[in-house]
Amino acid sequence: MILRRLVLPALFGLLLPLVLVSAVSAAVRHTVSPGETLSYIAIIYETTVDEIAGRNGLANPDFIYPGQELDIPGAGGGADGGAYVVQPGDTLSGIAWQQGVTTDALQAANGISDADYVYIGQVLTIPSAYSEPALPTLAFPDRPWDPSLEAMIDDIAWMEGVDPGLVKAVATVESGWSQWAISYAGAIGIMQVMPGTVWWLEWQVFGFDFNEYESAWDNVRLGARYLRILLDATGWDYYDAVAAYYQGLTPTEAGVYYAGTDDYASMVLAVRAAYWP
Repeated sequence: MILRRLVLPALFGLLLPLVLVSAVSAAVRHTVSPGETLSYIAIIYETTVDEIAGRNGLANPDFIYPGQELDIPGAGGGADGGAYVVQPGDTLSGIAWQQGVTTDALQAANGISDADYVYIGQVLTIPSAYSEPALPTLAFPDRPWDPSLEAMIDDIAWMEGVDPGLVKAVATVESGWSQWAISYAGAIGIMQVMPGTVWWLEWQVFGFDFNEYESAWDNVRLGARYLRILLDATGWDYYDAVAAYYQGLTPTEAGVYYAGTDDYASMVLAVRAAYWP
């Protein structure tokens, strides 16, 4: 993403104080979007899972659900956190560099959907410094071989109006088609749907319960419907839909891509092209 300098009338800038706001301790509110995990919310706000879980009384950090409101501690009051008043000629990338944070983190902490647009006098929350953990490198997976399971995925994909090859590629990268796979973040089964997303799909989309832990049919049905929802939301852009499957819809719609998202989305599309073109 190329950041352009925002040019505003100089006269308007003279009416505003050219000062920095002293560091303040301020929590921000984050609305969980479908597919988001607490670990990635922690990364983008440059805090930790334990701090968010403690602030919000989450006994099980793996269970968050779309629409849930979370207080994000330390966003604006961490190690070097605080606030900053935008000055004439400032850009978001320049402010981020000056404050020692990433542009994506600064954009997310302030709910800015267009990184090119900041205005003179705008008060920005500066997230605290945080070292993002290294993500594992994805290896190109072998093509799973299970004719009966593949036929089932085909049936469900057509039922949900989704390209079967895309569903199979997501399932391949997520779990290698293993119904018994459970990720470190609590994602479940073949499609690796997060518990909170399962809850949302059951109660807000389908209106009935699924047995996503034991039933491969139920697990694929949930994942395929979720993928269809993301395709609809992104204008059937396969890259963005798969990116949203990985990191959540809200940051994807805002043009914010977390570390690892491009590797994941590119891998899914490459697997689809290689095995189910």
